[in-house]
Amino acid sequence: MDIKIYDKLAKKYDLATKIVSFGIEEIWRWMFIKEIKKYIQNGVLIDLASATGGMSRLNFDKMYFVEPSSEMIKVMVEKFKKQGFKQEKFEVHFQERAYIKLKKENKEIIIIQDTAENFKIDERADLITAFMAFRNFDDIKKASENINKHLKNGGYLAIVEMVKNNSLFAKLILWYMNKIVPLIAGLLVGMKEEYKMLGKSIDSLTQEDIIKNFNNYDVIVKKKLLFPIASMIIMRKNERENI
Repeated sequence: MDIKIYDKLAKKYDLATKIVSFGIEEIWRWMFIKEIKKYIQNGVLIDLASATGGMSRLNFDKMYFVEPSSEMIKVMVEKFKKQGFKQEKFEVHFQERAYIKLKKENKEIIIIQDTAENFKIDERADLITAFMAFRNFDDIKKASENINKHLKNGGYLAIVEMVKNNSLFAKLILWYMNKIVPLIAGLLVGMKEEYKMLGKSIDSLTQEDIIKNFNNYDVIVKKKLLFPIASMIIMRKNERENI
């Protein structure tokens, strides 16, 4: 993942995403959160490649947001402050990685600038989420191993990703991603060439490419979302596994 692209996009990320997806990505996130709540509603959350913190809508008591882009983190912090969170003193922790802590009543948010492959947190999560994140991992195997290390036995891993699909409708969406989205992005945020990479990354990943990295998990949800190019996968880590 080229972090510089996301640094450049950060301030217009939410607007650009809504425009190029015609708001569909927001519907996907709503469906994702609704499905997650059927299985778990509170505890410790780790969200990977958090962008501007959209998964905070899960509203867990303790939420870690792992995001490599410093500019995305700035946008995220300002959003949380507008929601009434107060920023605590900046410290250095987690293997000398910088982090930002915000609190509101009994809610705690910790933002870590790092990647899915390399983040380190000194507690395990009840839920790890990755919304439109796996395509951006530089090393899916390494990221998956790190996810497994940070998830409690019996905990949940929830993923939404745009993946390869051979249906005609999916091919039409992919054509839109490859041909039209870069033109819109070029006009909106001056990032035509960067958005050309989006369609290529979608066409390189399948559901099974993700699932095969989690052999000690039970797949409890695997389904297409509103359009077949997006898939939702929810897995539960086998409680017999002792890692």
